[in-house]
Amino acid sequence: MKSRLLSSAALALVALAVLPGGAAATPAFSLRVEAPGETLDPGTMYAPRSPIGAPRGETPGGGNCARGPGRVDLAGRNALGLIATASNANKALQPLWVVEDSFGRRVCRIGGFSETDTPSFTGWLYRVNHVAPPVSAELAPVKKGDEVLWVFADFGSGENTGDELVLEAPVRATPGLVEVSVNAISFDGRVLPAPDGTVVSGGEAPVSVAGGKAMVTLPAGVATLRATGPGAAPAEIPSAPTPVCVAASLSDCFLARGSTVVGTNLRDSFKGGGGPDVVRTRGGRDEVRVRGGGSDLVDCGNGRDVVIVDASDRVRRCEKVRRP
Repeated sequence: MKSRLLSSAALALVALAVLPGGAAATPAFSLRVEAPGETLDPGTMYAPRSPIGAPRGETPGGGNCARGPGRVDLAGRNALGLIATASNANKALQPLWVVEDSFGRRVCRIGGFSETDTPSFTGWLYRVNHVAPPVSAELAPVKKGDEVLWVFADFGSGENTGDELVLEAPVRATPGLVEVSVNAISFDGRVLPAPDGTVVSGGEAPVSVAGGKAMVTLPAGVATLRATGPGAAPAEIPSAPTPVCVAASLSDCFLARGSTVVGTNLRDSFKGGGGPDVVRTRGGRDEVRVRGGGSDLVDCGNGRDVVIVDASDRVRRCEKVRRP
């Protein structure tokens, strides 16, 4: 049986500062999930719980993924626990089934994409910092600064089985031609320019990459750029969505990109960054500080929450709001 352990989603840990009152900050990790022709999660930051339960899956006779009996308890701060945490908060990642076999624990289904042996050999793979670890996702801990990618690979068509594309673009730009670079990173970390014919979309029109570079025409507004490999079923894993603020005056744009952060049903403490952030606290008595940075949105869940915001920030369902 071919191993499905060689690749998968995107994860980045952010260590948040201690909030007023001495509340310890809650670490949150950025997760990206890609399926053929569909992004299930573009890079949301989740605060993992430990332990976290996931429905059990099975592969009868070593074949296609099916729902199994009961649940599996997982530690939260590893690549497998993170995707299980995210599935609890993101309907696009439901259902998520975890299989236990001679390869260890692995994901066999996320959303509408299930592991199969026939008619095509497919499966969920993961990467940490663009590299495929030589261990199961449960044995791949996540720590500060890591990036994790879960991706559904189709070995029959070859789609999503090759290098990961990484697009680099400025945070802000003036309207007109903007140069971007695109690299391709192999499962073992080798970095090369993306193959010629790779397409960058999100500008006024798609453009092709040559020598790892492309000139993209950007209109005023916010352009979300992506790089995809050449062909109808590209072997290359598409790049993460990369927003660029485009304005006649660069001072109209923020200096950093924002993040979307999702909390737990326990007590969490979060601090915003330099860009326009979205924070969804879910349950618990939470504390959120997003003063400074961009125009943020804080969506409080159950529990009595305290948020510290600027005049331009928006809040929803928050019990105690402190503005300047």
